[in-house]
Amino acid sequence: MITWGGGENWSLSAASGLSDRGHEVTIVCRPESRLRERAETRGLTVVPVQLRGDFNPLAVAKLYMLFRKIRPQAVICNMDREVRSLGAAARLCGRIPFIRRRGSDYAFKNSLRYRLSYRYLVDRVLVNSNSTAKTILDGNKWMPSNKLKMIYNGIETASYFPDSAAGLKIRESLGIPENAFVAGMLGSFLPRKEHKTLLKAAELIPEMHVLMTGPSPDVNFYSELNRTALNMGDRVRLTGEVGNTNDYYNAMNVFVMPSSNEGFGYAAAEAMCAGVPVVVSNATSLPEVVGEAGIVFPVGDYRALAGVLKKMMNSGADINPSGAGGRKRVLDLFSLEKMISELESFLYEVAPG
Repeated sequence: MITWGGGENWSLSAASGLSDRGHEVTIVCRPESRLRERAETRGLTVVPVQLRGDFNPLAVAKLYMLFRKIRPQAVICNMDREVRSLGAAARLCGRIPFIRRRGSDYAFKNSLRYRLSYRYLVDRVLVNSNSTAKTILDGNKWMPSNKLKMIYNGIETASYFPDSAAGLKIRESLGIPENAFVAGMLGSFLPRKEHKTLLKAAELIPEMHVLMTGPSPDVNFYSELNRTALNMGDRVRLTGEVGNTNDYYNAMNVFVMPSSNEGFGYAAAEAMCAGVPVVVSNATSLPEVVGEAGIVFPVGDYRALAGVLKKMMNSGADINPSGAGGRKRVLDLFSLEKMISELESFLYEVAPG
């Protein structure tokens, strides 16, 4: 199943933002990808290339011809398995600056193939959090620290804002009582998102409702969660992917992100921008994203999460200052305009011409 994730979100946002500033941007992606569909809808130039395999000579030849035609001043690669093909094509065209963007908080493999690739093909590595930078430097001692550049992800802040009326409409459409306390999640149904941690916490709080929404690329995992939800009665709602995400954030009293790994955590930033208090695990970049505006609990510790949620429920209107504080933090640090400005400056640095 072709899904939409943080990498695709960043690619579309970066391409659109740079294009809006007058730069010529070409997106290379798989023919069947949702990135192609959404990019074409926005009027961006898209070249579909099948990049299957770690190193695909046919793809290298196609990319070489494409680069010779459009003469890019920089190439950014968002997927690990495409590094060898894109990087080789960039080198064959006369050493076009080649940037590998790392959006997930994992170190690279330490095999000889990876060491050679990142030494001879990759000029810079772009990361979206200090946590990811540290993970790479700790796990890949061969990676020079000056090769890394950190730029936080940005969101369209105008799309996320407090809207209690819209939230109430979502509750009504889902049959959630207006005065219920709702803990929610928004994101792909994948094991690393740790939906089970929130469901286990909810089992300890019978009066709390749970709302989970997003695409389900892992059908078996979603089916397992759905069975658990059915056993908990009508206080748990699992929906599919939705378009009006701001309305769903506003239907929640608290947004929970219990993931075991996140490169950045777009949904946490979006929820904060919508003025919703956030609770996140202490995994990877999440504490960095929420700062002092959110509450952090140990990853996988559903009892600790339940304790936090119970305290928030009992606090009534004075949940904590993270609603307003979170919105201010996003507007200050994670706006799309700020990201595009920093990315633009970085590209001028690696490709001065």
